[in-house]
Order: sequence, then C-alpha cells, then structure tokens
Amino acid sequence: MEQEIVKVFNERHEEIGTATRSEVHEKGLWHETFHCWLVNEDYIYFQVRSSQKKDYPGLLDITAAGHLLAVETVESGIREVKEELGLQIDVQDVVKMGMTSCSIVSENMIDNEFCHVYIYPFEHDWNSFALQYEEVSGVVRARLNEAEAFFLGETTTLNIEGYEYFPDGQRMKIVRPVGTAQFVPYRELYVAHVIKFAREKIFNQTS
Repeated sequence: MEQEIVKVFNERHEEIGTATRSEVHEKGLWHETFHCWLVNEDYIYFQVRSSQKKDYPGLLDITAAGHLLAVETVESGIREVKEELGLQIDVQDVVKMGMTSCSIVSENMIDNEFCHVYIYPFEHDWNSFALQYEEVSGVVRARLNEAEAFFLGETTTLNIEGYEYFPDGQRMKIVRPVGTAQFVPYRELYVAHVIKFAREKIFNQTS
C-alpha cells in the first residue's frame, strides 16, 4: 500500500519538508489536517469512529477530518466530508473558522497537528449520510447549549442521539449520555470554541 506523503512544519508553521503519514506520527512531526464540523442552530454533530480504526476505535470525533497531503491545498480537504460522510459539498458551502494547533500523545503515536477548521451549516436529515464504514460507523448529535457546557467543564455528561449505520443500509438508533472518555482526546476548549464561533458568527446567537 502506497504511503501518504504530507508536508512537515516547525512549531511556527514554517514548511520544512515532507514525510510519510506514519513517520510524522512516529516522530511527532508537525503536519496539517482539515477539520469540518457539521453544526446548525440547535445541534453539533460528531462521527463515531469505526471499530476497525487503529487509533481510538469507537470514540466520538470531529464530524469529518483528515490529513492534508503534500500536493493538496487546505481547501482540498473538503473531500473528507464526501469520503467519510457521503455529503456532496463544495468549499463555498463551508465557513472558515481558522487554524489551531492540536497535540495528542498516546501509546501508539505523537500527533502534532496544525488544524484548519471549517464549519458546515448542516440543514439535512439523517438520510443524507452514506458513510465510509472502514472509517466511520455512525453519526450523533448533541444540543449546542448542552455541548458548550460539557466542553467547558461545567457538566460531566452529555446527552447524544443519532444512528449507527450498517453496510446493508440498516441503522440503529443511539440515545445515551456520554463522558469525556467517549471522545477522542482533543482539548475540550477547542470544541467549545467551535460552538461559540458557530453560534455567534454564523447563527447570530448570544450565549
């Protein structure tokens, strides 16, 4: 299998070369990723990572995300939304939030990312999704006000609802409370900032 090649950066986001995807995780090299959050006036959506994934199987994650290859622009990352969720959208459909740095150290890797963050105002129903099952096994959502309080550390559980999808077209309803252990360990304040940006800059809501 051909290795994906990504750009490598220093801590100041200055490009210094290229490396394989596996190498950047082994050595903790800084690289770029694309994050796209599906949000509407009431809910923020999360993907359920496939149980087949090597890293964080079954945990809740950014709605759609992926590594930017060395030959890609930031805007090319919109392909992740189509690949993972089956939603056909264009770059003009999303709102750019900005770039943030994310670092996760686990037993398997050192993941240092410059994350280009976008928000897609999502106004479709559950039937819109056609998941890439080896990557994503489900999609869930949480109310914006409850999610903001949870990721600010004001509450310890978050109520989610959604579906697990199966290759034969069937789906199973998910309704349950979750805690921080059920999420990929990005900084909680990162998600809170995404919600605040969406509410204030896209939907003109005040806290």
